[in-house]
Amino acid sequence: QAVVYDVGRGVVLASLAKCPGLISSVAGAVIGGKDDDNASSFVAVVTGSDEGTIRLHSLPSGRDEPALLAERNFDSSPVVSAVIHPSSDDQAVRMIVATRNGKIALVKYRLAGGERGALETVFELTRQGKEKEDVYTAGALHPDGLIYAAGTDEGTIFIWDLKTKALAGTLESDDQQSIDCIAFSENGYHVATSSSAPSTAIQIWDLRKLQSIATIHPNGSDGNGDGDGKEDGQSGDDANGNTRVDIGRISSVAFDPSGVFLAYSGEGGTKVCMVKNVEDVVCALIPSKTKGRKSKKKDEAGPFRGGVVWGGVGTAGA
Repeated sequence: QAVVYDVGRGVVLASLAKCPGLISSVAGAVIGGKDDDNASSFVAVVTGSDEGTIRLHSLPSGRDEPALLAERNFDSSPVVSAVIHPSSDDQAVRMIVATRNGKIALVKYRLAGGERGALETVFELTRQGKEKEDVYTAGALHPDGLIYAAGTDEGTIFIWDLKTKALAGTLESDDQQSIDCIAFSENGYHVATSSSAPSTAIQIWDLRKLQSIATIHPNGSDGNGDGDGKEDGQSGDDANGNTRVDIGRISSVAFDPSGVFLAYSGEGGTKVCMVKNVEDVVCALIPSKTKGRKSKKKDEAGPFRGGVVWGGVGTAGA
């Protein structure tokens, strides 16, 4: 089940009907309406499941109960990312969907004209000349809707140009671990990626140069704390006697709206750093019950699910 939460108002808007399998991706956007007339607008929410099903829901203004607009068994493998495309309007809702078996597609639901009730594929992206099938583990859409990033199980990030439907670039992570988290900055200049494997670093990339510009070790500079003998997921003191807090495996990364800060969340809490100086951790949001406690999920395989979003007043919350 998916819950729609209004971050700015701090309230739950709706709970969506259960879908086949576990929900592996959820995203929403306000569709239609004008600045001076919000009566015709509604919130569209797309969910993807680990059984390859995508569902499109609507939350109309002034209506308590959400409506299921369409459902489709998109693929036989899990949906790793499903997002609303910014070109969506009062004529059609458009979505970018990526699945684990290497499938990326633009899917459309007509709101006006044509047949309603069906999620139709507009186009699919296929990498040419590949030696083996790609296994996608994460995906993210650029704020302008023209670029899509897809991460693989081998630490590669493919940058797709949605206008030309061609591969625009390839990024290779340093540790070659599965890419489980991807986030673009609002200005579109940077993208952050990470794996949820233990002791994995976060990398920030410059999209204009297709180069890594910073590496963050969430739990210490050596990837396993800071050499004090503590394991990931535990707290301790650094060489200067300051309290160091490990947050364990990473579940999510997110830039703030200005692109100045990056928040990254894990099993043990959330940290916020400066993008231009990643060593400058401006705050750590650590639930008191996790302090000093060893992470129980440290050695588990597979992605660690979770999320961090920025509120309307520039605050991060896990």
